[in-house]
This record gives sequence, structure tokens and C-alpha cells, in this order.
Amino acid sequence: MRAVAVCLLGVLLALAPLLSSAQANDSRQARAELEQTQKEVEQLKKLLGGLQAELGGVERELATVERDIGQIRRQSRELQQQLQQGEQQLQQMQLQSQALEQEVAGQQQQIARQLRAAWMAGEQDSLRVLLSQDDPQRASRMLRYYQYLNRARMQEIQQYRESLTRLQQARAERVQLLADQQQRREQLKQREQQLAGRQDERNAVLANLRNRTREQSQQLKAREAERAELEQLVKRLDEAITRIPTPAGSQPFAQARGKLPLPVRGEIIARFGSQRGDDARMKWDGLVIRAPEGHTVHAIHGGRVVFADWLRGAGLLLILDHGNGYLSLYGHSQSLLRDVGSWVQPGEAIATVGSSGGQAGPSLYFSIRHQGRALDPAAWCML
Repeated sequence: MRAVAVCLLGVLLALAPLLSSAQANDSRQARAELEQTQKEVEQLKKLLGGLQAELGGVERELATVERDIGQIRRQSRELQQQLQQGEQQLQQMQLQSQALEQEVAGQQQQIARQLRAAWMAGEQDSLRVLLSQDDPQRASRMLRYYQYLNRARMQEIQQYRESLTRLQQARAERVQLLADQQQRREQLKQREQQLAGRQDERNAVLANLRNRTREQSQQLKAREAERAELEQLVKRLDEAITRIPTPAGSQPFAQARGKLPLPVRGEIIARFGSQRGDDARMKWDGLVIRAPEGHTVHAIHGGRVVFADWLRGAGLLLILDHGNGYLSLYGHSQSLLRDVGSWVQPGEAIATVGSSGGQAGPSLYFSIRHQGRALDPAAWCML
């Protein structure tokens, strides 16, 4: 927090002379404005430092719990997908087994008919037919005919054996898959129990955090710190990330202006530039979209994950680098589905809606930045 305040002081010190010189030519007025700015920054620095000392331990605990919750949610999502895939495989295997059973039954009937016919004709049938023939050529043809019948009969018996083996294998695979499905259900149940426990811990930590914040009457200062920390993160990413060229064939982010989809559908409860909280000086630098908890958050454009972790105020936050200085931010997530360094395609699932970062209810914080400057998402996305 002290580092954030120092960075904020540096930014204000750098901007104050430029702003004052643009507004007036009087150097004394510029110096007076600079001194006043320095006093305000020092006062804010003291307030933020005191608040950090009071809430730091609680926030670190909240960060740990919410990271765990996000990881459990991700594991539960993967298990649910595996269960769905397993159910589809079971249906396919059931159809395969039914087809094999019908095939085996038909082969059994065919072999039974042939065996009955052979028994009724007697073992010496072919020999009697051959001996009763006066024409040697006809006898030769009859011999070949009986040989053909025997080969066909043996081939059908072999096919029957192979079908029976496939049926037994299919039944064994189905039994194994059923066991795997049961194991996944038990694992999912364990994850849900873990999640319930961690949710209780999270609620207790969050209640403690809110009580401390309310007692200290520092909500405005906390929001200032959150904004400054997020700005610093974006600035560091913008300066430190090695820009990788946009993959061939993909549309540059700037050309998609006005055509981008929202990352999640829901009610927009805070818009860019609207007042944040009770203080008119605090403005939102993005959108806040209320949506059901656990709903999938999609990437608005292709890019690379450059940040995926918990951040004060933003909770579980994922940042995508779209190239040419453009970033998109997705905060308050329940879980993050992609890791740092991953490339994602437009519309790909990257997170789920949650209330991390101390939010009262599930929502998504969504912002677009260009070279560190916040842009109005309404100008870029189809609302």
C-alpha cells in the first residue's frame, strides 16, 4: 500500500505542473497548486497507511480463502464436464451393447438352424449323396457344395465368437465406466463439502472485514487504494509485458470497436463515468454487470492472459492482453479458468461470475484499457 501511495504521489507530482501551466501562466499560482497537491497526497498517504495496517491481515486471509474457493469451483466444473462426457459415453456404449446383443442373438439362431439341419440330415448325408451320383462331374460339384457349406458354417461360428468377445468387452468397459462415474460423483461431493466449508470461512472473514471497514469509516479511502493499485498493475503490465504480434488472420482489437460482445449477459448496475459510492469524486472506470453466480465469463476478443490472481478490490481478476496496448479486465470472479501465459480465442470461457473482493452479491467488473488509460466499454461493446 505504501508503494502504491508513493507511486500515486509521483504521478500527481508529475501531472500537477503540466496541468497548472496549461491553465495559467502565473508561476506563483502553479507553485501554490503544487504545494496544495503535495499536502493532499501526504494526507491520503497517511490515511491509506493506517487503513492498510488495520485491514491487511484480514484481507490476506480473505484472499487466501477466495483463491481456494476459485480453485475448488474450477475443479468442480471440470468434474461436472467429465460426468457429462461419461454419461454420453454410457449412452453410446448402451446402444453399442444392444446392437451387439442383437447381432449375437441372430448369429445364435442361424447357427442353431444349421446344426438342426445337419443333425436331421445325418453325418453320412454328404457321403450318401456322393455315392448315389452316377455322373462324376455332378459328384464333384456336390462335393464342392458341401465343402462350401462347411466353410460358411465355420466362418459363422468364428464371427459368433468374435461378436461374443466384443460384447463381453463392451460390458466390461461399461462396468468400468460406471465405476469411474461413481468415483467422480464422490469426488464432486467432496469438493462441494470443501466448498461449503470454505464459503463459511469466507463469509466469516468478509463479515469481519466489513465490520472493521465500517468502524474505521474508511470506505472512500479503500476505494481510492483499490483504484490506485489496479492502475499501478495495469501500468506495470503495460510497461513489462513483451508484446507478441497478433496471430496471422486475427482482427486487430482496434478494428473491432463497437462490435465486441459483452463478456456476460446481465444487468448493468454501474456504467463508465458514473458515481461510485456516496462521494461524487469517485467515478467508475468500467462496467459492473450483475449476473447469476457461476455464469460463464467469455473473452471479448482473442488475446493472452497476463494476470490471473486475487487483487484488492477487484477480487479474483483476469487480464487479457490484446496487443497494441489494449487490455481487458474481468474482476470479482468466482473462479479463473485460464492461467497466465495462455492464449484464448474470442468467446472462450475464461472465468465465472462471483462476488470475490468483498462484494455483497455476484457481479462482473469489466474494463477496457489502452496504454493504461480506461476506455468506455459502451463505445466498444454491443450493449
